[in-house]
Amino acid sequence: HGDYLSKRILGGPVEQANAGMTTLMVRNIPVMYTKQLLIKEWECNDCVFDFLHLPRSSVGQTNLSFAFINFVSEAHAVAFKERWQKKRMARFTARKALNISYADVQGLRANILQVTKRPRGCEVMPQNPPYIIINGKQMDADEALAILRR
Repeated sequence: HGDYLSKRILGGPVEQANAGMTTLMVRNIPVMYTKQLLIKEWECNDCVFDFLHLPRSSVGQTNLSFAFINFVSEAHAVAFKERWQKKRMARFTARKALNISYADVQGLRANILQVTKRPRGCEVMPQNPPYIIINGKQMDADEALAILRR
């Protein structure tokens, strides 16, 4: 079920990042959580992330109970996984504890490209943009990709 979701949403094989395995898929997030609530709850000194995507239902009222989060290093990803695996979120109840695994798509650039794929001829960004932060500055996908191309 979970592997199906990650392959269905992300598609394609794992991309090897120079920094190792930095992107995690977090399952069993209570559906009422927002990106802002996750950022607030998951902020910690030993889990520095630069990308968070929380897919939402087509109506947009709730999340799909999973998220993708990319960390600045493999060590930060491991620390997050050790801290949150099989734990429950502080707000809203969920039947299951968090289940964390490595995502199929790895790395900041690969995740931004995956989430911002647009249908041919469509110039509009998705309604649910990811949270991206580079060098302490929050930015949109186009800004981030421009910096990563340098």
